[in-house]
Amino acid sequence: MSNLSEYEKKRLENIKANEALLSGFDLPTLSVKKESTGKTLKKHTPRPTPKQPQVATRASARIRGKEPDLTDIDYVEPTYKRAKYENVEINDAMSEEDQKKFLGMLKETIEMPNTKPAVKKHHAPKENKSFESLEKAFGKLEIRHEWATVKVTPARITHCLFHPSSTNILAIATDTEGYIGFWDVNGKEKDDEPVTYKYRPHRRTISDVHFNPTDNTKLLSSSYDGFIRIFDLNTAEFDTLDLGSDQYPITGFDMTQDGHCAWFTTSDGELGFVDTRASGKDVVIHELKNKKVGSVHLNPMHQHLVALSSNDRTSTIWDLRMWNKRNAKVEPLQSIEHGYSVTSSYWSPHGDMLVTTAYDSFIRLFELDKDSKTVELKAAIPHNCKTGR
Repeated sequence: MSNLSEYEKKRLENIKANEALLSGFDLPTLSVKKESTGKTLKKHTPRPTPKQPQVATRASARIRGKEPDLTDIDYVEPTYKRAKYENVEINDAMSEEDQKKFLGMLKETIEMPNTKPAVKKHHAPKENKSFESLEKAFGKLEIRHEWATVKVTPARITHCLFHPSSTNILAIATDTEGYIGFWDVNGKEKDDEPVTYKYRPHRRTISDVHFNPTDNTKLLSSSYDGFIRIFDLNTAEFDTLDLGSDQYPITGFDMTQDGHCAWFTTSDGELGFVDTRASGKDVVIHELKNKKVGSVHLNPMHQHLVALSSNDRTSTIWDLRMWNKRNAKVEPLQSIEHGYSVTSSYWSPHGDMLVTTAYDSFIRLFELDKDSKTVELKAAIPHNCKTGR
């Protein structure tokens, strides 16, 4: 220890403090030892797409060696109104043959008979008194394909999810360039390459993606380009959710359990509401924050409760019923302070817990009180929340 620098000594002290904190949570430790099968994982490299010939770029007069044009031009004062809604053509980025194969795969995923019960029953989670069964389950896990990684989208992935089908494993990912990629996990091409497809419905980073809660053939995605696209798995075609004439820098969205309404957040600190059944109806906008609101999540059991996360270092809980009252100044039920910007706030499936992440590198767990109005901190777990690449 005498040869260690002050920085290294402080680092060792922090490691011991973190270990003591984690041991206080009484978390189980799983010692799963699995023998190597000798299976070598391949690295998937997607086929290169043919490049289009580049159009000559515009050169300035200075580079071309010409004198500048000093003709007087009347100055026009710029306007700062919100950008108008302007739809853009969606780049399929898929050949006709691939489109046909993709539709066939989607049909197998969503049209398998007798995969949905007529009546859904909600079962209470079983209490696990022993971790032995969990350890055995983890011991049986194995990689079911031969690739170490699969290239599903061209750029960095922002979100990923699986289709809720019980008959086929369809993985979906979105990226920073506006692409949505689909990976048929159990499928293989003729050359034993993984089966992947992609579209580009957006021109900027895709900020969120969800299936319609009542129709898993409809995949919705939002983007900073101001659009919410609806992908129909039956036809492999995109539609656009009507948000009126204005365009919003959408950072996230969530849908009510009946699939009829959507709530979305913007980088301007707004919370928006739109009824998906009402075509041409104006979007309702609530200006809540001076800084970006990054995520919105409706409580699965108490649909009037919504959790928002913001760059103003707070996670807030709101009662949506308060906006039904005329001339009422709506305040959050609770504002939870964090060290730095809050990146997400999500309810548990049973609606009794709230988890938040922030750039202060803590995952916080809160429990909803019996009055369903406020939450109480139960644990703060140190974790590097600044990753993303």
